[in-house]
Amino acid sequence: MDATTRQTLHADQATYRDLVIFEERLRGNMTRLQRRKRKYEALLGGIIVLLVYFFYVVFLTPSKDFVVHLLNTAALLVAAGSLVFIYRSGIYSEKIVFAGEFIPHCNRVLRSFNLQFNRRGESGVLSFYRRIPIEIQQGFDAYRRQYYARKRARQAKQKVT
Repeated sequence: MDATTRQTLHADQATYRDLVIFEERLRGNMTRLQRRKRKYEALLGGIIVLLVYFFYVVFLTPSKDFVVHLLNTAALLVAAGSLVFIYRSGIYSEKIVFAGEFIPHCNRVLRSFNLQFNRRGESGVLSFYRRIPIEIQQGFDAYRRQYYARKRARQAKQKVT
């Protein structure tokens, strides 16, 4: 092998390594956003349950005790105010909607590089458009398999130690 072939091979390996690291970053960001989305959806669901409960307690079965009725009414107003705050402050669109738009947004940006980020189950995979030569795609897939095999071996070795 002459020097130019080795340099090209090295550049390809470096490119594959960078793509695998980039894929891991995208996958990590997607996972983090999905986790945050679930957390805020649970919060939103809890507020809605409280809102329904206090609406029922205040309007359908009001308490005979004035203080209890006043506390239930205040709790209803707090739950309604929290719900309005979540929507009006942008928390809903920032934390919940954005997580759902992450992959389409990534794909719009990656399109100019002839790449796309596909979601497979809980993880995501970087793939090439058909315009990219099959040799590059196969080389990247092979490098990805080797990379994760080495990573699993390192993790197994660290568990033993």
